[in-house]
Amino acid sequence: MAVATTLGVETKVPRPKSALERHAAFFDPEGTGRVTIGQTWAGLGRLGIGLVWRLLLTPIINGFLGYLTQRKVSFVIVVAKIADGKHPFDTGTFADDGEIDESALAEVVKAGAGGSLSAKEMRALILARGNRRPAMGKLAGTLGSWFSGKEVKLLFCLAADTTKREDDRIVPAVTPRTLRRLYDGTLFHLLARRRRMRACRG
Repeated sequence: MAVATTLGVETKVPRPKSALERHAAFFDPEGTGRVTIGQTWAGLGRLGIGLVWRLLLTPIINGFLGYLTQRKVSFVIVVAKIADGKHPFDTGTFADDGEIDESALAEVVKAGAGGSLSAKEMRALILARGNRRPAMGKLAGTLGSWFSGKEVKLLFCLAADTTKREDDRIVPAVTPRTLRRLYDGTLFHLLARRRRMRACRG
């Protein structure tokens, strides 16, 4: 937190959130800086994720990220330290400081043949990058790869905004604009708002 001086009076100025912090802050609507297991459950619900998936993912997300952001067993995620929770298998778009690595994002966009990206293409890119956190150990690597696969699957279930032909099938895909929104921290808010609007129309 920075300190600004105005007319001789010092005031604390909150530092800007990183892209990854903005991404995680969707699950902290009250801005406490911490995400509890109940908030993760509620956030997944606002995105329209079903009961079974929420039962499975909520304790995994909070257990994994709670530990990595606090360096102790905890089910509370510290948003300001969310960059410490980067897992072994990812696209690399979030850099180690939590900001967007534009070159890595460009590689993700490039991986999408024909201008949009499918789940298969994103997963292939992630696996080709391999385990980026070998120091975390083999178990973390295995869990990270499994969780990454589930993340990709959920992303395309929730956010696909187009389709493409792949292996003689029409599959869901995301455009570069949606990918940008995912990484700049605005996509989850947009998806939740759209879901509320559909519910109001119903």
